[in-house]
Amino acid sequence: MANLPNTVEIIVSGRRFTIRTDKDPEYVKHLGIKLEKMLERIRAGNNRITYDKALIIACLYLLDENESLREQIRDLGIEIQRLHEEGAKILINSRKIAP
Repeated sequence: MANLPNTVEIIVSGRRFTIRTDKDPEYVKHLGIKLEKMLERIRAGNNRITYDKALIIACLYLLDENESLREQIRDLGIEIQRLHEEGAKILINSRKIAP
């Protein structure tokens, strides 16, 4: 692993984690807070859910969200390409019409 310049400490569900990263420390702390809130919401629905199960549920939720966003990005890329081609056809046709 590369020599990462920042060491950030976050606390999630009372557990302390030290993270080495090249990201902005405040950003990493913000992610830790978001994870903590997500775990609280997951466990609020059922206090029998263990920490490990809550983490797995959170990971699955985040992976699903990530995949959905990737699919949206892909679809937008396809739509941009379609619009670009349509615009090119309009431009070509307008040159045929213009004297």
